[in-house]
Amino acid sequence: MNQRVVSSHFPYLALHLFVQDRSEAVEALLDTGFDGDVAVPHAIVSNGEPPDFHIRGTLADGSAVVVPAYLGEVDLGTLGRFPVVITALGDEPLVGRSVSDRFTVILDYGQRLIVEL
Repeated sequence: MNQRVVSSHFPYLALHLFVQDRSEAVEALLDTGFDGDVAVPHAIVSNGEPPDFHIRGTLADGSAVVVPAYLGEVDLGTLGRFPVVITALGDEPLVGRSVSDRFTVILDYGQRLIVEL
């Protein structure tokens, strides 16, 4: 049987982030229009240390932005822990296609989000 994570809080996925000697559990919206790894509000990743680097990006409205970025890891329960780039942007955690493309994602009729390895 495939390893899987099931979220009944559709279309959110529970993540455990590790960044700059901190860990944080979040529920992130699966955003298939976001081609990055993970984006979270600045307060989640900021511990007073500067970001690892900055990333240039384009928002959904076409505007260009430069955002702080941090090297970290994400733990998806039974699916494992792997490195990600975490950007500090917006007011809601997002998980993008650079993470979801590693897995089979099943959107179960608006009821459940199933992620399989």
